[in-house]
Amino acid sequence: MEHNNRTNSRKINSSMDFELNQIKENYINDFIQEILETLDSIELELVNLEVDPDNTEYLNSVYSSFNSLRGLTGFLEKDEAVSLTAETEVLIEACRKFSIPATRNFINLLLQTVLFLRRICNNSSVVKDTRFQGEVEQHLISVKQLHEEIMLDVKQPVRPPENKIGEILVEEGAMLEHDIDDVLEKQSNVYREMKFGEIAVREKMLETGKLLKAIRAQKIRNVSGEQYVKIPIKQLDSILDIAKCLEIIQNNLHNESVLRFGSDDAFTVEVKKAGEMSADIGKIIQELRLVTLQQSLRKITRAVRAMIEETGMHVVFSTIGENTEIKKETAEEIVLPLAELIEIILSIFRSKHGNDQVNLGNIELAAYRRNNNVIIEVSSSQMICCESLTDNKKMDDIRRKIEKNNGYIEFNESGHKVRIILPAE
Repeated sequence: MEHNNRTNSRKINSSMDFELNQIKENYINDFIQEILETLDSIELELVNLEVDPDNTEYLNSVYSSFNSLRGLTGFLEKDEAVSLTAETEVLIEACRKFSIPATRNFINLLLQTVLFLRRICNNSSVVKDTRFQGEVEQHLISVKQLHEEIMLDVKQPVRPPENKIGEILVEEGAMLEHDIDDVLEKQSNVYREMKFGEIAVREKMLETGKLLKAIRAQKIRNVSGEQYVKIPIKQLDSILDIAKCLEIIQNNLHNESVLRFGSDDAFTVEVKKAGEMSADIGKIIQELRLVTLQQSLRKITRAVRAMIEETGMHVVFSTIGENTEIKKETAEEIVLPLAELIEIILSIFRSKHGNDQVNLGNIELAAYRRNNNVIIEVSSSQMICCESLTDNKKMDDIRRKIEKNNGYIEFNESGHKVRIILPAE
Protein backbone atom coordinates (compact mmCIF):
# COMPACT_ATOMS: atom_id res chain seq x y z
CA MET A 1 0.00 0.00 0.00
CA GLU A 2 2.74 2.45 1.00
CA HIS A 3 4.65 1.61 -2.16
CA ASN A 4 1.59 2.41 -4.28
CA ASN A 5 1.09 5.70 -2.43
CA ARG A 6 4.71 6.74 -3.10
CA THR A 7 4.32 5.78 -6.75
CA ASN A 8 1.12 7.78 -7.07
CA SER A 9 2.74 10.74 -5.29
CA ARG A 10 5.67 10.72 -7.71
CA LYS A 11 3.30 10.58 -10.67
CA ILE A 12 1.32 13.54 -9.31
CA ASN A 13 4.49 15.57 -8.69
CA SER A 14 5.83 14.67 -12.09
CA SER A 15 2.56 15.70 -13.69
CA MET A 16 2.56 18.98 -11.78
CA ASP A 17 6.19 19.70 -12.79
CA PHE A 18 5.32 19.00 -16.40
CA GLU A 19 2.34 21.33 -16.26
CA LEU A 20 4.40 24.07 -14.56
CA ASN A 21 7.17 23.72 -17.15
CA GLN A 22 4.57 23.83 -19.89
CA ILE A 23 3.06 27.00 -18.42
CA LYS A 24 6.55 28.53 -18.06
CA GLU A 25 7.43 27.60 -21.63
CA ASN A 26 4.20 29.14 -22.91
CA TYR A 27 4.92 32.36 -21.01
CA ILE A 28 8.49 32.50 -22.36
CA ASN A 29 7.21 31.92 -25.90
CA ASP A 30 4.84 34.85 -25.41
CA PHE A 31 7.74 37.01 -24.22
CA ILE A 32 9.89 35.89 -27.16
CA GLN A 33 7.13 36.79 -29.60
CA GLU A 34 6.80 40.23 -28.02
CA ILE A 35 10.59 40.72 -28.14
CA LEU A 36 10.69 39.80 -31.85
CA GLU A 37 7.89 42.25 -32.62
CA THR A 38 9.77 44.98 -30.73
CA LEU A 39 12.95 44.18 -32.68
CA ASP A 40 11.00 44.56 -35.94
CA SER A 41 9.87 47.98 -34.78
CA ILE A 42 13.43 49.00 -33.86
CA GLU A 43 14.76 48.01 -37.28
CA LEU A 44 12.19 50.22 -39.01
CA GLU A 45 13.10 53.19 -36.81
CA LEU A 46 16.80 52.63 -37.52
CA VAL A 47 16.06 52.89 -41.24
CA ASN A 48 14.38 56.22 -40.53
CA LEU A 49 17.42 57.34 -38.51
CA GLU A 50 19.73 56.43 -41.39
CA VAL A 51 17.75 58.80 -43.62
CA ASP A 52 17.36 61.53 -40.98
CA PRO A 53 20.13 61.13 -38.33
CA ASP A 54 19.21 64.32 -36.45
CA ASN A 55 15.55 63.41 -35.90
CA THR A 56 15.05 63.16 -32.14
CA GLU A 57 11.62 61.52 -32.47
CA TYR A 58 13.11 58.48 -34.19
CA LEU A 59 15.87 58.24 -31.57
CA ASN A 60 13.35 58.56 -28.73
CA SER A 61 11.26 55.80 -30.28
CA VAL A 62 14.29 53.48 -30.47
CA TYR A 63 15.14 54.29 -26.84
CA SER A 64 11.57 53.56 -25.72
CA SER A 65 11.67 50.19 -27.50
CA PHE A 66 14.97 49.22 -25.86
CA ASN A 67 13.59 50.31 -22.51
CA SER A 68 10.74 47.83 -23.02
CA LEU A 69 13.19 45.16 -24.16
CA ARG A 70 15.17 45.49 -20.94
CA GLY A 71 12.18 44.24 -18.96
CA LEU A 72 11.25 41.53 -21.45
CA THR A 73 14.75 40.03 -21.79
CA GLY A 74 14.89 39.54 -18.03
CA PHE A 75 12.21 36.84 -18.35
CA LEU A 76 14.39 34.88 -20.82
CA GLU A 77 16.90 34.20 -18.01
CA LYS A 78 19.79 34.72 -20.45
CA ASP A 79 22.56 36.96 -19.15
CA GLU A 80 23.75 37.75 -22.69
CA ALA A 81 20.34 39.12 -23.69
CA VAL A 82 20.13 41.28 -20.56
CA SER A 83 23.66 42.70 -21.07
CA LEU A 84 23.06 43.42 -24.75
CA THR A 85 19.86 45.32 -24.02
CA ALA A 86 21.16 47.22 -21.00
CA GLU A 87 24.45 48.40 -22.55
CA THR A 88 22.78 49.44 -25.79
CA GLU A 89 20.13 51.37 -23.86
CA VAL A 90 22.89 53.26 -22.00
CA LEU A 91 24.48 54.21 -25.34
CA ILE A 92 21.17 55.44 -26.78
CA GLU A 93 20.45 57.43 -23.61
CA ALA A 94 23.80 59.24 -23.98
CA CYS A 95 22.99 60.17 -27.59
CA ARG A 96 19.57 61.46 -26.51
CA LYS A 97 20.89 63.41 -23.56
CA PHE A 98 23.68 65.18 -25.45
CA SER A 99 21.90 65.51 -28.84
CA ILE A 100 24.44 63.35 -30.71
CA PRO A 101 23.40 62.63 -34.34
CA ALA A 102 22.96 58.97 -35.30
CA THR A 103 26.25 58.06 -37.00
CA ARG A 104 26.83 55.08 -39.24
CA ASN A 105 28.75 53.32 -36.46
CA PHE A 106 25.96 54.00 -33.93
CA ILE A 107 23.28 52.54 -36.22
CA ASN A 108 25.47 49.53 -37.06
CA LEU A 109 25.98 48.76 -33.38
CA LEU A 110 22.24 48.90 -32.71
CA LEU A 111 21.52 46.64 -35.68
CA GLN A 112 24.12 44.18 -34.41
CA THR A 113 22.44 44.15 -30.99
CA VAL A 114 19.12 43.40 -32.70
CA LEU A 115 20.76 40.54 -34.62
CA PHE A 116 22.21 38.97 -31.46
CA LEU A 117 18.85 39.21 -29.65
CA ARG A 118 17.09 37.57 -32.60
CA ARG A 119 19.55 34.68 -32.52
CA ILE A 120 18.95 34.17 -28.80
CA CYS A 121 15.17 34.26 -29.26
CA ASN A 122 15.24 31.81 -32.18
CA ASN A 123 17.71 29.41 -30.53
CA SER A 124 18.15 29.74 -26.76
CA SER A 125 20.96 27.16 -26.69
CA VAL A 126 23.17 29.45 -28.81
CA VAL A 127 24.26 31.24 -25.61
CA LYS A 128 26.23 28.10 -24.70
CA ASP A 129 28.30 28.35 -27.88
CA THR A 130 31.76 29.76 -27.02
CA ARG A 131 32.14 31.50 -30.38
CA PHE A 132 28.81 33.26 -29.94
CA GLN A 133 29.83 34.30 -26.42
CA GLY A 134 33.05 35.79 -27.83
CA GLU A 135 31.17 37.69 -30.52
CA VAL A 136 28.76 39.13 -27.95
CA GLU A 137 31.63 40.13 -25.65
CA GLN A 138 33.44 41.91 -28.50
CA HIS A 139 30.23 43.69 -29.48
CA LEU A 140 29.63 44.88 -25.92
CA ILE A 141 33.19 46.27 -25.86
CA SER A 142 32.41 48.25 -29.03
CA VAL A 143 29.16 49.58 -27.53
CA LYS A 144 30.92 50.68 -24.32
CA GLN A 145 33.77 52.21 -26.33
CA LEU A 146 31.43 54.39 -28.39
CA HIS A 147 29.66 55.46 -25.19
CA GLU A 148 33.02 56.46 -23.68
CA GLU A 149 33.92 58.45 -26.82
CA ILE A 150 30.64 60.36 -26.60
CA MET A 151 31.21 61.14 -22.93
CA LEU A 152 34.75 62.35 -23.64
CA ASP A 153 33.39 64.66 -26.34
CA VAL A 154 30.82 66.30 -24.10
CA LYS A 155 32.75 66.56 -20.84
CA GLN A 156 34.23 69.97 -20.10
CA PRO A 157 37.43 69.57 -18.08
CA VAL A 158 38.37 72.11 -15.44
CA ARG A 159 41.02 74.47 -16.83
CA PRO A 160 43.79 76.33 -14.99
CA PRO A 161 43.68 80.14 -14.79
CA GLU A 162 44.11 81.93 -18.12
CA ASN A 163 47.68 82.22 -19.40
CA LYS A 164 48.74 85.73 -20.41
CA ILE A 165 50.72 86.24 -23.61
CA GLY A 166 53.61 87.92 -21.76
CA GLU A 167 54.02 84.97 -19.38
CA ILE A 168 54.12 82.56 -22.32
CA LEU A 169 56.73 84.65 -24.14
CA VAL A 170 58.97 84.62 -21.06
CA GLU A 171 58.50 80.83 -20.69
CA GLU A 172 59.47 80.33 -24.33
CA GLY A 173 62.52 82.57 -23.97
CA ALA A 174 61.21 84.95 -26.65
CA MET A 175 61.30 87.99 -24.35
CA LEU A 176 62.88 88.98 -21.05
CA GLU A 177 60.84 90.10 -18.06
CA HIS A 178 62.13 93.69 -18.16
CA ASP A 179 61.10 93.87 -21.85
CA ILE A 180 57.62 92.71 -20.82
CA ASP A 181 57.49 95.52 -18.27
CA ASP A 182 58.58 98.08 -20.91
CA VAL A 183 55.81 96.96 -23.28
CA LEU A 184 53.19 97.07 -20.52
CA GLU A 185 54.28 100.59 -19.58
CA LYS A 186 54.00 101.78 -23.20
CA GLN A 187 50.60 100.08 -23.44
CA SER A 188 49.44 102.13 -20.43
CA ASN A 189 50.89 105.48 -21.53
CA VAL A 190 51.59 105.58 -25.29
CA TYR A 191 49.80 102.85 -27.23
CA ARG A 192 46.60 102.56 -25.22
CA GLU A 193 44.51 101.16 -28.08
CA MET A 194 47.06 98.52 -29.15
CA LYS A 195 47.47 94.96 -27.94
CA PHE A 196 50.56 93.71 -26.14
CA GLY A 197 51.87 91.69 -29.09
CA GLU A 198 51.38 94.54 -31.56
CA ILE A 199 53.41 96.90 -29.38
CA ALA A 200 56.22 94.35 -28.89
CA VAL A 201 56.52 93.79 -32.66
CA ARG A 202 56.23 97.51 -33.44
CA GLU A 203 59.06 98.32 -30.99
CA LYS A 204 61.22 95.52 -32.46
CA MET A 205 61.29 93.69 -29.13
CA LEU A 206 59.74 90.56 -30.62
CA GLU A 207 59.75 88.69 -33.93
CA THR A 208 56.39 88.14 -35.61
CA GLY A 209 56.96 84.38 -35.86
CA LYS A 210 57.55 84.07 -32.12
CA LEU A 211 54.44 86.15 -31.41
CA LEU A 212 52.32 83.85 -33.60
CA LYS A 213 53.73 80.81 -31.81
CA ALA A 214 52.87 82.33 -28.43
CA ILE A 215 49.34 83.22 -29.60
CA ARG A 216 48.82 79.63 -30.71
CA ALA A 217 50.04 78.33 -27.34
CA GLN A 218 47.68 80.75 -25.57
CA LYS A 219 44.75 79.46 -27.63
CA ILE A 220 45.51 75.86 -26.65
CA ARG A 221 45.96 76.64 -22.95
CA ASN A 222 42.93 78.91 -22.61
CA VAL A 223 40.58 77.05 -24.92
CA SER A 224 37.73 76.91 -22.37
CA GLY A 225 38.03 80.53 -21.25
CA GLU A 226 37.87 82.20 -24.65
CA GLN A 227 34.79 83.31 -26.54
CA TYR A 228 34.59 82.66 -30.26
CA VAL A 229 32.62 83.99 -33.19
CA LYS A 230 32.00 82.06 -36.37
CA ILE A 231 33.55 83.60 -39.50
CA PRO A 232 32.87 81.92 -42.86
CA ILE A 233 36.03 80.99 -44.76
CA LYS A 234 35.00 83.24 -47.67
CA GLN A 235 34.86 86.30 -45.41
CA LEU A 236 38.20 85.38 -43.87
CA ASP A 237 39.68 85.09 -47.37
CA SER A 238 38.25 88.52 -48.26
CA ILE A 239 39.96 90.03 -45.20
CA LEU A 240 43.18 88.29 -46.22
CA ASP A 241 42.95 89.76 -49.75
CA ILE A 242 42.42 93.24 -48.30
CA ALA A 243 45.46 92.81 -46.01
CA LYS A 244 47.60 91.75 -48.99
CA CYS A 245 46.44 94.75 -51.03
CA LEU A 246 47.22 97.06 -48.10
CA GLU A 247 50.69 95.57 -47.80
CA ILE A 248 51.38 96.20 -51.52
CA ILE A 249 50.05 99.77 -51.34
CA GLN A 250 52.09 100.54 -48.23
CA ASN A 251 55.25 99.07 -49.79
CA ASN A 252 54.71 101.29 -52.82
CA LEU A 253 54.18 104.28 -50.54
CA HIS A 254 57.36 103.39 -48.66
CA ASN A 255 59.40 103.23 -51.89
CA GLU A 256 57.98 106.57 -53.03
CA SER A 257 58.68 108.11 -49.61
CA VAL A 258 62.31 106.92 -49.73
CA LEU A 259 62.74 108.59 -53.13
CA ARG A 260 61.19 111.87 -51.93
CA PHE A 261 62.30 112.21 -48.34
CA GLY A 262 65.00 109.59 -47.76
CA SER A 263 65.05 106.38 -45.74
CA ASP A 264 65.64 108.11 -42.39
CA ASP A 265 62.66 110.45 -42.65
CA ALA A 266 60.05 109.99 -39.89
CA PHE A 267 57.21 109.61 -42.41
CA THR A 268 59.16 106.94 -44.34
CA VAL A 269 59.82 104.99 -41.15
CA GLU A 270 56.13 105.03 -40.14
CA VAL A 271 55.00 103.93 -43.61
CA LYS A 272 57.43 101.01 -43.40
CA LYS A 273 56.02 99.99 -39.99
CA ALA A 274 52.48 100.16 -41.41
CA GLY A 275 53.50 97.80 -44.21
CA GLU A 276 55.03 95.36 -41.74
CA MET A 277 51.86 95.43 -39.64
CA SER A 278 49.73 94.64 -42.71
CA ALA A 279 52.00 91.68 -43.41
CA ASP A 280 51.54 90.53 -39.80
CA ILE A 281 47.76 90.80 -40.14
CA GLY A 282 47.95 88.55 -43.20
CA LYS A 283 49.98 85.96 -41.30
CA ILE A 284 47.55 85.97 -38.38
CA ILE A 285 44.58 85.49 -40.74
CA GLN A 286 46.40 82.57 -42.37
CA GLU A 287 46.74 81.06 -38.91
CA LEU A 288 43.02 81.57 -38.23
CA ARG A 289 42.17 79.55 -41.35
CA LEU A 290 43.88 76.51 -39.84
CA VAL A 291 42.15 73.81 -37.77
CA THR A 292 43.48 70.68 -36.10
CA LEU A 293 42.88 67.23 -37.57
CA GLN A 294 41.17 66.09 -34.36
CA GLN A 295 37.61 66.01 -35.73
CA SER A 296 38.71 64.48 -39.04
CA LEU A 297 40.67 61.66 -37.36
CA ARG A 298 37.74 61.01 -35.04
CA LYS A 299 35.39 60.57 -38.01
CA ILE A 300 37.89 58.26 -39.73
CA THR A 301 38.31 56.20 -36.54
CA ARG A 302 34.57 55.61 -36.23
CA ALA A 303 34.24 54.70 -39.92
CA VAL A 304 37.19 52.28 -39.81
CA ARG A 305 35.96 50.58 -36.63
CA ALA A 306 32.61 50.04 -38.33
CA MET A 307 34.39 48.47 -41.33
CA ILE A 308 36.45 46.19 -39.06
CA GLU A 309 33.35 45.07 -37.20
CA GLU A 310 31.45 44.41 -40.43
CA THR A 311 34.27 42.25 -41.81
CA GLY A 312 34.74 40.41 -38.52
CA MET A 313 38.53 40.74 -38.70
CA HIS A 314 40.74 41.25 -35.66
CA VAL A 315 42.54 44.48 -36.61
CA VAL A 316 43.58 47.25 -34.21
CA PHE A 317 43.25 50.76 -35.67
CA SER A 318 44.87 53.80 -34.04
CA THR A 319 45.66 57.44 -34.87
CA ILE A 320 48.25 59.95 -33.71
CA GLY A 321 48.85 63.60 -34.57
CA GLU A 322 45.32 64.94 -34.04
CA ASN A 323 46.73 68.36 -33.10
CA THR A 324 48.38 68.80 -36.50
CA GLU A 325 46.98 71.95 -38.14
CA ILE A 326 45.79 72.26 -41.72
CA LYS A 327 43.34 74.32 -43.79
CA LYS A 328 39.75 73.78 -42.67
CA GLU A 329 38.44 72.77 -46.09
CA THR A 330 41.30 70.27 -46.54
CA ALA A 331 40.64 68.75 -43.10
CA GLU A 332 37.02 68.12 -44.11
CA GLU A 333 37.68 66.82 -47.63
CA ILE A 334 40.51 64.44 -46.70
CA VAL A 335 38.26 62.24 -44.52
CA LEU A 336 36.61 60.33 -47.38
CA PRO A 337 39.75 59.43 -49.40
CA LEU A 338 41.55 58.33 -46.23
CA ALA A 339 38.63 56.12 -45.19
CA GLU A 340 38.50 54.64 -48.72
CA LEU A 341 42.26 53.98 -48.65
CA ILE A 342 41.99 52.08 -45.35
CA GLU A 343 39.00 50.18 -46.75
CA ILE A 344 41.20 48.98 -49.63
CA ILE A 345 43.91 47.88 -47.16
CA LEU A 346 41.32 45.93 -45.16
CA SER A 347 40.05 44.27 -48.34
CA ILE A 348 43.63 43.17 -49.11
CA PHE A 349 43.88 41.72 -45.60
CA ARG A 350 40.63 39.83 -46.17
CA SER A 351 41.74 38.49 -49.56
CA LYS A 352 44.88 37.08 -47.91
CA HIS A 353 43.20 35.44 -44.92
CA GLY A 354 39.58 34.95 -46.01
CA ASN A 355 37.14 35.01 -43.12
CA ASP A 356 39.51 33.41 -40.61
CA GLN A 357 39.16 34.99 -37.17
CA VAL A 358 42.87 35.65 -36.76
CA ASN A 359 44.85 38.52 -35.33
CA LEU A 360 45.84 40.51 -38.40
CA GLY A 361 47.94 43.06 -36.53
CA ASN A 362 47.32 46.78 -36.66
CA ILE A 363 46.84 49.79 -38.91
CA GLU A 364 48.08 53.19 -37.74
CA LEU A 365 47.30 56.63 -39.14
CA ALA A 366 49.89 59.27 -38.20
CA ALA A 367 49.74 62.97 -39.10
CA TYR A 368 52.55 65.49 -38.67
CA ARG A 369 53.80 68.74 -40.14
CA ARG A 370 57.04 69.06 -42.10
CA ASN A 371 58.02 72.49 -43.41
CA ASN A 372 54.92 73.81 -45.21
CA ASN A 373 53.33 70.39 -45.70
CA VAL A 374 51.15 68.07 -43.64
CA ILE A 375 52.14 64.42 -43.97
CA ILE A 376 49.55 61.73 -43.29
CA GLU A 377 50.98 58.20 -43.14
CA VAL A 378 48.90 55.04 -43.12
CA SER A 379 51.11 52.17 -41.98
CA SER A 380 50.37 48.49 -41.50
CA SER A 381 52.05 45.76 -39.49
CA GLN A 382 51.50 43.50 -42.48
CA MET A 383 53.18 43.88 -45.85
CA ILE A 384 50.87 45.13 -48.59
CA CYS A 385 51.93 44.68 -52.20
CA CYS A 386 52.08 48.12 -53.89
CA GLU A 387 50.50 46.66 -57.01
CA SER A 388 47.51 45.54 -54.94
CA LEU A 389 46.93 49.17 -54.00
CA THR A 390 47.78 50.90 -57.27
CA ASP A 391 45.78 48.42 -59.36
CA ASN A 392 42.65 48.81 -57.26
CA LYS A 393 39.88 50.53 -59.21
CA LYS A 394 39.12 52.93 -56.35
CA MET A 395 42.70 54.24 -56.19
CA ASP A 396 42.28 56.59 -59.17
CA ASP A 397 39.29 58.20 -57.48
CA ILE A 398 41.27 58.55 -54.22
CA ARG A 399 44.13 60.20 -56.12
CA ARG A 400 41.76 62.69 -57.74
CA LYS A 401 40.29 63.68 -54.37
CA ILE A 402 43.76 64.21 -52.91
CA GLU A 403 44.99 66.16 -55.97
CA LYS A 404 41.89 68.35 -55.71
CA ASN A 405 43.39 69.57 -52.43
CA ASN A 406 46.79 70.15 -54.10
CA GLY A 407 48.22 67.00 -52.54
CA TYR A 408 49.71 63.76 -53.81
CA ILE A 409 50.16 60.16 -52.66
CA GLU A 410 53.33 58.07 -52.27
CA PHE A 411 53.73 54.30 -51.82
CA ASN A 412 56.52 52.95 -49.65
CA GLU A 413 58.56 50.24 -51.39
CA SER A 414 58.56 48.05 -48.29
CA GLY A 415 54.80 47.69 -48.63
CA HIS A 416 54.09 48.76 -45.05
CA LYS A 417 53.29 52.44 -45.53
CA VAL A 418 51.30 54.85 -47.71
CA ARG A 419 52.04 58.56 -47.44
CA ILE A 420 49.76 61.48 -48.38
CA ILE A 421 51.39 64.91 -48.70
CA LEU A 422 49.18 68.00 -48.43
CA PRO A 423 49.89 71.75 -48.24
CA ALA A 424 49.50 72.98 -44.68
CA GLU A 425 48.30 76.46 -45.63
